[in-house]
This record gives sequence, structure tokens and C-alpha cells, in this order.
Amino acid sequence: MPPTDAVRDRLRMFGRVGLDAITYAITVAALTGIGALIIGIATGGGIVRAKSLLFVAGWLLLAYATVRLWPTSPDDVGPPSNRGVTGSIPAAHDSTRFQSFVRTLPPLRWIQLPPSEKRLTPPGKLLLGSLLVLLLSFLMETAFGVG
Repeated sequence: MPPTDAVRDRLRMFGRVGLDAITYAITVAALTGIGALIIGIATGGGIVRAKSLLFVAGWLLLAYATVRLWPTSPDDVGPPSNRGVTGSIPAAHDSTRFQSFVRTLPPLRWIQLPPSEKRLTPPGKLLLGSLLVLLLSFLMETAFGVG
């Protein structure tokens, strides 16, 4: 039985949302890795210090993303149409300069993204990026043998 148009549309939407989130996360991990490598070399610690900086940066990004995702009131936990109506953290989606930069990167510049209320929030994407930073630190130690 072939999939219906509704199923195809939902799969396309899911794919575009996932592509947006993973592009954001990879960009966060790449820029954090480059920054840690530059600081590690500049301070004389080399790649070993870069691995340690990535570990610390990954946990700091994870903590920051968790705080940003934490609901500020019971209204934030309701259905998507009610989220962000009240609370101290604004519900503006994709309004950061970093998100605008990520949208100019190759996979995202070629596709039309779904509306912002259907995409993952920037703190959610940052949480995914922080996990990639921690994975990068872990892989540097286990797979590449960095001290």
C-alpha cells in the first residue's frame, strides 16, 4: 500500500525539522571545537588542553540549554499554542544572529524550512549541539588517543 500524501508531507516536514536541528548542532560543535583548539594551542596545552576545554564547554552548554528549556510557569507546559504566552523567557523562535548564520549554511539555504512553531526551539538545538561537543571530546580521548 503506497503512502498517502499526508504521510509524505509529514515525513518531509520531519526531515526538514531534523535537518535544521542537526545543522545547528553540528555548527555549534564545529565552532566550539575550533575555538577550543585555538585556545589550547595558544595557551601551550595543545590538543590535550583542547579536549579538556571541549569537555568543560560541553557541560556548560548543556547546563545553559537545560536552564533555557526549563519551564518558567505551568502555562509553558501546555499545548504548543499556549507555550510562551506568559513567562520570563520569551518564546521568540529563530531570532538569534547565530540561527540566521546557520540558515545560510549549505543544507539549509537550499530548502524551505517549516514555520518556526513546528521547528525545534533554539535551546533544544543547543542541547543537541552540547551533546555533540561532549561526543567530540569523548571521541578525541577514546578513538584518537588524545591524552
